[in-house]
Amino acid sequence: MTVYWLVWDAAAHWIVDRLDAEGELPHVRRLRSRGVWAAARPPAPNCQTPPSLATLFTGVWPQEHGVTGFRVPSPTGPGDSVSGFARSACLRPAVWETAGRAGLRTAAVHAPWIADTVTAGGEPPAWLDGAIEAFSTRLARHGTYEVGAAPLTFAVAHHTLTAAADATGIRVRGAHDETYVEDDWTALTLGDGVGIWLRQARAGGRRLLLHTGAWAPRTVGHDPVLLAELGAAPLFAGEGLGSCYRSGMFGPRLIDGGVDGDGGDGTAEDLFLSSVDRVGRGFEATVARVLAHHRSDLVVMYLPSTDDVGHELLGWCDARSDAHRPDVASEVWRHIARCYRRADAVLGRVLDRAGPGDTVVLGADHGMAGTAWTLHPDQLLLDAGLAVGDGAGRVDPARSAAYYHPVNNGSVWINGGAGYGGSASPDEIRGLALRVGELFAPVRAPGTGRPLVHEVRPSPDGRVVDLLLDADCLPSASLDRAGRPVSPAAKPGAHITNAGDDRLHAVFAAAGPGLARGEDLGVIDNTWPAELVLEHLTASLPDRTARRV
Repeated sequence: MTVYWLVWDAAAHWIVDRLDAEGELPHVRRLRSRGVWAAARPPAPNCQTPPSLATLFTGVWPQEHGVTGFRVPSPTGPGDSVSGFARSACLRPAVWETAGRAGLRTAAVHAPWIADTVTAGGEPPAWLDGAIEAFSTRLARHGTYEVGAAPLTFAVAHHTLTAAADATGIRVRGAHDETYVEDDWTALTLGDGVGIWLRQARAGGRRLLLHTGAWAPRTVGHDPVLLAELGAAPLFAGEGLGSCYRSGMFGPRLIDGGVDGDGGDGTAEDLFLSSVDRVGRGFEATVARVLAHHRSDLVVMYLPSTDDVGHELLGWCDARSDAHRPDVASEVWRHIARCYRRADAVLGRVLDRAGPGDTVVLGADHGMAGTAWTLHPDQLLLDAGLAVGDGAGRVDPARSAAYYHPVNNGSVWINGGAGYGGSASPDEIRGLALRVGELFAPVRAPGTGRPLVHEVRPSPDGRVVDLLLDADCLPSASLDRAGRPVSPAAKPGAHITNAGDDRLHAVFAAAGPGLARGEDLGVIDNTWPAELVLEHLTASLPDRTARRV
């Protein structure tokens, strides 16, 4: 018996529910008809990807597993932090570790933390058949260049590339490889197992050369056949070219003309979605290799592209968001559906591979909501005299009475540095926490008067104050150039703090032995999928006492 656990990053229950109702996701419909489904509550106060994935994979909340954001505040000094994806940051064992102690084996595709799990001797644990992981080793970001008659030289990581265009395409040369690029994505090897994908495009009267970022994938484990298959997987694309799309490099977007004006013609969206498709195709090919060759009890697969498309497009078709654009909503939704159909095709592969005694679980770390506003907490703290600037456009945590932590996890930290000599008393700390609450509670969205801070939640000692924001608002650790505490959001979709908005609920569906057929469970905690996975894994063990792992 095998448990197949497919995770779509940021796949909100409300998005999947709507696409299912529209007939866009036939394999989600297959899974739901065979089993159960629910909306899954992500962690609070922060539901960024690392704490949400840690909750999903460990089955406990951040108060126990310790991952509180993309970066986790460190006690080494004010403002210090460590990566939330560092193996040491997660204090509780993931499902695969717990299952491994019971003698069960795992294979994984781009799941975080697993490739960094080692024995005391520095070797992969015996239970790990094979895992591929690349997100932790990005070497260069994606980019876009305008090309003309003159040769172009550009760098990707430490590799220098040259590009020369002719009438129909662009020849790109590196030190180890060359390729001819036309209007589809083409791989180029840079060396040492690293490479990028390139394509040409025409937008706004310009001829463009696009390239993905570069990553160095790692393969670890003990199954030589599986490791060979993972090592032969297509070059890793990692993420779509969202920042290029957002900055206008692909030409005007659908929304750029304003509600009453003419925006783009869809070219920019098609170019962006082509890069997201490239990510999805690579992921699908890698999953196919694992499905064909694994001998594991647990197979975990993590797909990021649903998060990519949500951040760049979602708000314009979210009717509950101030970012909603009814004039282009249906066309934007078409692009979102395109991304989810590719993710659904991966689910179809998993369902086809699973046998009658196997369990298939579809989940997500969190959902996503439209986002119209950015809150700059440090600006409010500066204006109130609680924070001190560093002279370079940032706040100096060591000299500030209170500062928004640069990890950007939604928390204000009470330091007591300004006016207290860094040694504020417990009563002074609690008083400062109260002032912070009074400062943020009245914040409203410009023009609409929408409350942007739903709750101000101080820790018992008052040293950390969590801001639980409206889902339409995301915090930023940077200051607005115009000195505004609230500014328009750059991305129309986000998920940082969780104040209980149901758009942040994650998708969940599962089918397998002992589960009901076609049953809606309503709302569950996103800690339950890990419990379900372990229950189904250990149910096949001959010694039933081994289930208590």
